Amino acid sequence: MTLHKTTFFTLLFAPLSVWAAVDRTAVVSLLEREWGELQSVIAGVLGAWTLLLQGMPSGEEISIIARTGLPLLLLLPLRSLSRWFAAWLTGYLRGLHNQLVSGDIKHKGLRALTRFVTSITPLVPWLLLLWGAMIVPVFPSSEAGPGGALPLLYAVYVIYVLVNLSLEWFLLSACQGAGSYLNSETTELLERRSHSVTSLLLLPWVVITLSEYLLQSTAVSHLIGALVWLFSWLMLSYLLNFYREPLVINLKRLTPERFDPVIEPLAAGRITVFLLPLLIPLNLVLFFRAFLEQLLGEFAWYQRLSARWFRMRNQLQEDAEEAEVAECTDENYLRWFESYGEAEYPIINTGLSDVFQRYYIAWIADRGDDNVLLMTGEPGIGKKSAVKRFCKEIAAGSQEVRISMLDIPARTLDANTLFGLVGEQIGVDLADGPVALANANEALEPTVLVLNNAENLFLADVGALDAWQALLSLTNARAGNLFWMIVMNNQSWAYLCNVFGRDYQMRNVVRVKRWTQAEIRSLILSRNQQSGYRLRYDDVLMDTRAPANNSLRNAEQRYFSLLWDASRGVPVTALRLWQESVTTRRNEVTVRVPRIPSGSRIEKSGSNQSFILAAIVTHGTLNTAEIMRVTNLSENVVRFSLKATLEDEIVEKGEDGRYRITALWYHTVVSILNRMNMLHE
Repeated sequence: MTLHKTTFFTLLFAPLSVWAAVDRTAVVSLLEREWGELQSVIAGVLGAWTLLLQGMPSGEEISIIARTGLPLLLLLPLRSLSRWFAAWLTGYLRGLHNQLVSGDIKHKGLRALTRFVTSITPLVPWLLLLWGAMIVPVFPSSEAGPGGALPLLYAVYVIYVLVNLSLEWFLLSACQGAGSYLNSETTELLERRSHSVTSLLLLPWVVITLSEYLLQSTAVSHLIGALVWLFSWLMLSYLLNFYREPLVINLKRLTPERFDPVIEPLAAGRITVFLLPLLIPLNLVLFFRAFLEQLLGEFAWYQRLSARWFRMRNQLQEDAEEAEVAECTDENYLRWFESYGEAEYPIINTGLSDVFQRYYIAWIADRGDDNVLLMTGEPGIGKKSAVKRFCKEIAAGSQEVRISMLDIPARTLDANTLFGLVGEQIGVDLADGPVALANANEALEPTVLVLNNAENLFLADVGALDAWQALLSLTNARAGNLFWMIVMNNQSWAYLCNVFGRDYQMRNVVRVKRWTQAEIRSLILSRNQQSGYRLRYDDVLMDTRAPANNSLRNAEQRYFSLLWDASRGVPVTALRLWQESVTTRRNEVTVRVPRIPSGSRIEKSGSNQSFILAAIVTHGTLNTAEIMRVTNLSENVVRFSLKATLEDEIVEKGEDGRYRITALWYHTVVSILNRMNMLHE
């Protein structure tokens, strides 16, 4: 108790002791000197007006008019011109932005830049005007008098407008970030409050500017400046008091939960009102972080980085919850996410049809030798589906072109067998090979021939490339009435390019790109909407610090970033990961973090299994005999390795007895084999 009394009296008498130590004579002389300076300023203005009214000496007209303060009247037309310029430039920038957006911008950087320009459009004109006011030279007050403060006072007006716009933007952003709904009335009230506060600040700012300019940083000008800044702080605190709850909620989103006891007192109390301006820079940090996320959100590298960072931070929690998940998923729901039977599913346009159309139009125009198109991509990326839809479009739009599709049987390695299959499709006897095709060209009706599973035309072994070479000879024949569309696995194409050379096989090669995050998201959500189930995201994905509406949106964005990164943009893999990461209960689907299989088991399994997996990846599908031929491994070694990979669900065996890598494991297997330098791409 004694300590508290001592502290209280120390604080109470500290100002008195300081005042007692001040030299009063020096203070009085300082005030007299500055009072004399103020009188000289006033006398200079009155003297200038006297000369203006009685007659000005020749050559001093401009100086005298400036000392009267008349140039300050130019602030009125400058204000009107500034508003006109701001309205014109804002409208121009918005029109330019709309023009760029309507032009379907492809480049992600340009889209991000246009979004940034849109956010600062109202401020751009005033920032330019402020820059112009700052570069205008300011004459000394001893020469120009009050009139010389014109550029400074114009800069104060521009700053006033910038502060008004910035306050409106800040408060709107704070309310939106905290999940507070603002209708037209509350938005208008916010704008009125912001305008009222900045209007009250304008006159004190003018006073402090004139005092600094005319009195040349005297004690009086410093005192006026301190009072103005104190008044500005109080007015800002008054304005922020109306929105202190959104400010505190946003601050909680920025800081860890353990700081909540320190932050929560700011949401109530009278004394803490004066601390509210300190929350502005902290909220700006939150807004800047959100802006960066929106700015970089369309870039694949950022999506991949954020997804992997989230997965790494929550890895331990995922491992702990994995054993707890014992719920099942309704089979009727899962059937909506099968990778086959697309007739009843929504179609996601990835732009492949437009690419095919370009080559097709070029061929149909002249029926020349440029009549071969090869499509290559990862398994499950949608090559066959896109070609099938394209052929349906051709058939619906033209009756003159015949459509023929051939699924090449597994390991068609003989050239004569291939000639027979192709000849049967186009109605031509190709016993003589490409010569027969060239001779029959005139009688052949325009035909689009699609060859699916072209990786079945070879084996990575001596003497097992005849069928592929036979296909090359047919595509090089002069048969302009035949348009070849060849579909192949990307790893198979990479192997053939290393054998024959990339430039000596096909001229036109379309490499099917991986799907974007938006396309994967549309694929999943469109099918879920058809299923009629309601989505619910697991607590791990939810941001408990964000408002409810923002938390749900952020959880959805976070999940699809994880799904896109785990699937590498391959739709079939994304569908399979979705099936693995959901559980159903009644008509509700709970979505958990998609899990990627760990490749540690493959790395520890030995070289024999790696050679077998590399052979399957290169060829797409293989049976036991073909694996033995390609790898030169004994039958017991091959069967033992296949049994182990079947048990681990790394590979699956089809009804035809052929082995293929499962969709969930494909990218894990490819990544490991690439690190071992065992693949060709």
